[in-house]
Amino acid sequence: MTEMGIGLALILAGLGVLYGVFAVIFAVKKEKACGLIGGFSFLTPDQQAQYDQRAMAKDHQRLFTIWTVGAFVFAALCPWLHWWAFGTAFALFLFSIFRNFHLDYEKAFAKYKK
Repeated sequence: MTEMGIGLALILAGLGVLYGVFAVIFAVKKEKACGLIGGFSFLTPDQQAQYDQRAMAKDHQRLFTIWTVGAFVFAALCPWLHWWAFGTAFALFLFSIFRNFHLDYEKAFAKYKK
């Protein structure tokens, strides 16, 4: 184990804590936490009412929980695999973000339409 591996592990563990906090927020606040979802807070209340906010909150809670577990798993591997573990975690995180990225809110929230 080197200092670099431990430093990378601490970065991932910090991200894991941050993701865990968001998972808890979505678990506790449920529909009220949908305002944290990118683009959703800019919709009018009438537009927001057209979407299943409970399902949105549940999906985001699940997503943040997966990110939390992944961050801690790769943080545990960083002291031995260094940049390989950190880079893999970062690449998977980016893939997860861009997989769900849309410029049009109607496409972004289409699966939650009532």
